[in-house]
Amino acid sequence: MELFSFLGAAFLGGLILNVMPCVLPVLTMKVFHLVEHGAGDKRGRQIHGLAYTAGVLTAFVALAIGVIALRAGGSRVGWGMQFQHPPFMAAMVALVYVFGLNSLGVFEWTVSMSGRPGHQGYGASYVNGIFASIMSTPCSAPFLGTAAAFALGAGAQWWQTLALFFAIGLGLASPFLLVSFVPQIGKVLPRPGPWMETFKHLMGFTLLAAAVWFFGVFQAQVSRPASTMFLGFLLILAIALWAVHHFGGILHGTARRRTVRGIALGVMILAGQQMISFEKPEGRIPKTTAAAPRLAVAARAKVGEPQVGQPGAIAAGAAPTPTSAAPVPRDPVVVDGHIAWAAFDPARIDAELKKKRPVFVDFTAEWCANCKTNERVSIETAAFREVLQRSGLLPMKADWTNEDDTIGEWLGKLGRSGIPAYVIYLPDGTRDLLPEGLVSTSEFVQHLQAAALKFPANQQIADK
Repeated sequence: MELFSFLGAAFLGGLILNVMPCVLPVLTMKVFHLVEHGAGDKRGRQIHGLAYTAGVLTAFVALAIGVIALRAGGSRVGWGMQFQHPPFMAAMVALVYVFGLNSLGVFEWTVSMSGRPGHQGYGASYVNGIFASIMSTPCSAPFLGTAAAFALGAGAQWWQTLALFFAIGLGLASPFLLVSFVPQIGKVLPRPGPWMETFKHLMGFTLLAAAVWFFGVFQAQVSRPASTMFLGFLLILAIALWAVHHFGGILHGTARRRTVRGIALGVMILAGQQMISFEKPEGRIPKTTAAAPRLAVAARAKVGEPQVGQPGAIAAGAAPTPTSAAPVPRDPVVVDGHIAWAAFDPARIDAELKKKRPVFVDFTAEWCANCKTNERVSIETAAFREVLQRSGLLPMKADWTNEDDTIGEWLGKLGRSGIPAYVIYLPDGTRDLLPEGLVSTSEFVQHLQAAALKFPANQQIADK
């Protein structure tokens, strides 16, 4: 019975992935194809739905096989772990970039987007299914974390892992499949028309935005020269694809098309060999260090600014709370209007808990769209910063952009295999694990205030 509950959670998690930020760039592609084939025959729509579902399931079964193989080899596995590897990120940037160029009309991807005569572009639906699956893996969602943790855990049998990943894929594909087989749902979609060309171009810009996001992740994983050279490769890739369409399109003879495509392929291979590098960054200063808050304190002290824990640190008129009375002097948790995150450090967590100070840990990564959405919409807000200042909690960020076994182990202890994950470690040895997926500011504030009421700032042991 336990397996059936995990399968249900996996299906619901896959279903919810459809509205997660990481999948939004491909939602436009799915809507476009629904509209494009909405006026077609019933059988054609159904085949498109089945082709898309087959692509999704193919990707998730392949991912499950990879997880099983890695786990058999003794490796630690986690949801979205492939995004920690620069070669995979480079491939994702190039793939999304190419899809965007195709939507903008730089070239026509005749094989997958229109298919051979009689196939009516079914291959496009299959490719879109694979693409949507790959794009969904950086995100976590309610129900998904529980199922994924079991599927990725060492205690799961290989067939259980395969079944759970299959259920996640089926959940992800189910809305498209439902629309394909239920004509009443398809009737609410707009009719095909000239507006679709504009929509396709807008879709291309959406995909280019996704490529920019992925490149930002890649940039954080490699050296600056390597990321700059990769931009040059993307330019050559775009020119080569344009040249194939312009000089070797379907209006030209077979010999010319093959010649142009052969030259373009050779140029792209040569450019890739010379311009793609995964050199690690050297000497990069960490984003967050323990020294930064202390320097800020010293700077504020010189100009006479109030520090956290001193009168005037909280805005006048703030409502009195149990945590606002005489908090102990310590490093500020907010500097220049932004949260002063401490770098993830298990030893410091233990030290702060011994001082009766709760620690809020944000498990995040540059490639996690949900993480970035929460950070911008819910965490880096005035309400969140205010409760941090009053409560005395230490904000700590665990950056999982690159491989980190320690962070992976701590996530495993939480019963999570993916991010985002938010937890408040309490001095009494307990912890408060927040919900998965997107979290509102009010939810964060509620949990922070609960920790502050239990362990008030004026009872915490001061730093020496």
